[in-house]
Amino acid sequence: MPDQPPTRWGILGTGGIARKFAKALNETPTGVLTAVGSRSGPAARGFAEEFGAGRAHASYDELLRDAEVDAVYISLPNHLHAEWTIRAATAGKHILCEKPFAVNAAEARRAMDFVRESGVFFMEAFMYRCHPQTKKIVDLIVDGAIGEVRLIQAGFTYNMGLNFENIRLSHEAAGGGIMDVGCYPVSMCRLIAGAARRNPFQNPSDVRGVAWIGEVSHVDQQAAAVLKFPGGLVATVAAATQVGSDNVLRVYGSEGSLVVPVPWAPSENSVIHLIRNGKEPEEIRINAARSLYTHEIDLLAECVRRRDREAPPPAMTWADTIGNMEVLDAWRKDIGLVFKGD
Repeated sequence: MPDQPPTRWGILGTGGIARKFAKALNETPTGVLTAVGSRSGPAARGFAEEFGAGRAHASYDELLRDAEVDAVYISLPNHLHAEWTIRAATAGKHILCEKPFAVNAAEARRAMDFVRESGVFFMEAFMYRCHPQTKKIVDLIVDGAIGEVRLIQAGFTYNMGLNFENIRLSHEAAGGGIMDVGCYPVSMCRLIAGAARRNPFQNPSDVRGVAWIGEVSHVDQQAAAVLKFPGGLVATVAAATQVGSDNVLRVYGSEGSLVVPVPWAPSENSVIHLIRNGKEPEEIRINAARSLYTHEIDLLAECVRRRDREAPPPAMTWADTIGNMEVLDAWRKDIGLVFKGD
């Protein structure tokens, strides 16, 4: 992007994901960390000093009033995403908001109305959707590499232990495995189902879920669901905060299969295994220029340069974001997990 000054970023929040994002900002010329906002002045100052931000703000509102900030990265807990998207849009800032975009689809639609009226760019921050590996998965499906797609198996699980002080085990903060990591396999299955029909995404016609809801946390700690798509495609998805699994994506078709060992956090050198019926397995290597989070930073800069308000697929479009929230709602409804505002 010649002759384009770097996007001046402000980060709302100083947690673990904010630190990864700040590190990525220092790896790409398309963005620069200008300011950080936190509810704690010392936390903001420490973060700014560590990552080279020019200014540290002792509140999120202060950061949104900073005229030197072009775009904001919202890295706050789930239940605050929609609220601060609305405030950022009203302040005229371009927005990259951590997933899931909102607590439910209704809240997401309300926040998106503000985005539409504001004239700013918005994207939900599924970083894997911006990585070249995901684009290659879509291309393979569209090109018919494995024939008609019939079954998808995808999960995102980890074992954090029963730390009830953590927001991921907080009902009030809209925590639980479905919201924290289940949104990833759901979004991938919808992407692949769409690619199978030459569409950016496809929503399932039926969602059936099961889960173990903690007696203390009151959120899902292990959960699974089956998604039924039009045309005969079925997907199984899993999410957990208390047990780890291989987290491999498997896509089975009439003429072969795809196995993606690291679907959610692909590296600069990732691999896709293509197995065609009756042929030797192939290794497809993806060489990405930079680390994972730089791709969404670069994409926002390019979209802003072109004055596009949405990112192109396979990144998350506005309609894709709303569709993903609808599936999460259906999954939670089937397991009886209700949040405030549902």
